[in-house]
Amino acid sequence: MKAVSAITFLFLITASVTQKQSVFTMASSKQTVEVMEEFICAICLELLNVPVILECGHNFCKSCIDRVWDSEKQPSCPECREEYTARKYAVNRLLANAIKNVQIQCQRGQEPDPQEKKGDGLCREHEESLKLFCEDDESLVCLMCVPEHRGHNFLTVQKAVNKYKDNLIASLSQLQSKLKGYNEKKCQQEMKMSEVTANARSLQLHISSDFAKLHEFLQHKEEKLIQQLKEEETGILKEMKENLRKIKEDINGIQKSISNVQLQLQQQDELTFLKEIKAFLESLLKDQEEGESQSVVAHNLSLGVYKGPLQYGVWKEMESILNPKVFSLSLDPETAHPNLILSVDLTSTRCGDIRQQLPDHPKRFDSGVFVLGPNGFTSGRHYWEVVIRNKTEWYVGIMRASINKKGFITLFSKNGYWAVSLRAENNSMPFESPPSLLNLSVKLQRIGMYLDYEAGQVSFYNADNMSHLYTFSDTFAERLFPFFSLDLAAGSKLFLLNL
Repeated sequence: MKAVSAITFLFLITASVTQKQSVFTMASSKQTVEVMEEFICAICLELLNVPVILECGHNFCKSCIDRVWDSEKQPSCPECREEYTARKYAVNRLLANAIKNVQIQCQRGQEPDPQEKKGDGLCREHEESLKLFCEDDESLVCLMCVPEHRGHNFLTVQKAVNKYKDNLIASLSQLQSKLKGYNEKKCQQEMKMSEVTANARSLQLHISSDFAKLHEFLQHKEEKLIQQLKEEETGILKEMKENLRKIKEDINGIQKSISNVQLQLQQQDELTFLKEIKAFLESLLKDQEEGESQSVVAHNLSLGVYKGPLQYGVWKEMESILNPKVFSLSLDPETAHPNLILSVDLTSTRCGDIRQQLPDHPKRFDSGVFVLGPNGFTSGRHYWEVVIRNKTEWYVGIMRASINKKGFITLFSKNGYWAVSLRAENNSMPFESPPSLLNLSVKLQRIGMYLDYEAGQVSFYNADNMSHLYTFSDTFAERLFPFFSLDLAAGSKLFLLNL
């Protein structure tokens, strides 16, 4: 039986419906067209051949849906994208019979397609039917053209159409997968932007809270710092918005390519399709190669600059109007390495040449030349300072209570140490992985340490001008102790500021 094209079929069935039901309204005619579209396979855009129905209610050719599912890890409907746990469908015999009846009627009274152009299917040189497609030259040929294409591979027109449509279907699948990836990146970028905005609002509230007691004297300082935060937020969001704009542009480009591929798949004129396919595929490949893969910008605000001992930092500028509650911070002699000699008031140390004969207490360091502060912290916000003037090497920070104090110690945050050290002239290094150097413009004389236990923040500052040096962010679940490894000169007392 001669096959009927999808467009001819739609014209004939529409005419039949119009003759038998001319009293239908415009709305009912629209519904009839929607019903007729069920006779067309959404994959090959031809009349359904052995129609099968999926669980979602959509119909496809059996061979078409098998081909699509063979290229997918998880079967899904090509039309509504509903996913299935297994490859399940049923032959739609009612629809198959209806198509068969229409084909019989069309065969009996089918009129030539008025859109067909005489001579379009003939070879210009030999005026013979174009029945073959040369794969090597990618062109349509007649039987008399074959000798001119010696050694070339030939396909029938239908096989050539199927081959290129399979290529387009594969490209469509890749583009849809790429679109999915870009949409995920778009969501991630928007989430990062929301996170930065939320963190900025939270930090702004923290700044305002710390300045509440000083607002009468420090309004200018507060506004200046908030403006700095806003500018940093604006800078970060500007970069993120630009990146989001590029991602959206890429998405629009991919969507445009998908639309173009879908238009090619809907091309009913096979000869026109094959004449245009080479240029179309080259353009599609060029667009894909020119597209840049966008990453998600994930910059964070400078936490230590805006959230730290702000009141005490301003006190360095305006000591006359502040009265912070300062407590003495002494050292725990039971933890001191035997080479460290502590002062009588336990506020300073010096490193001796001879190892002292001290009880080997479980809390005592026996390899690292360290000493801890007493008691430790399990909550709250705290700030303390230590004089490091004229020291050639030092280590300061906090550590977990459960750390083994015997043997070799590796000062990394992943091991329970949050610390910085002096490694070279005017260079300080945070013990983070990967390690990095903090190139300082001035030599540190005093270093300040800030702990916010609940927020998981450990920040370090140049205590002379309260400039931020470095911030660790982590989660704390046990007692934390300040620790030191340096000579603390007599008279250079340690002190603790509870915020």
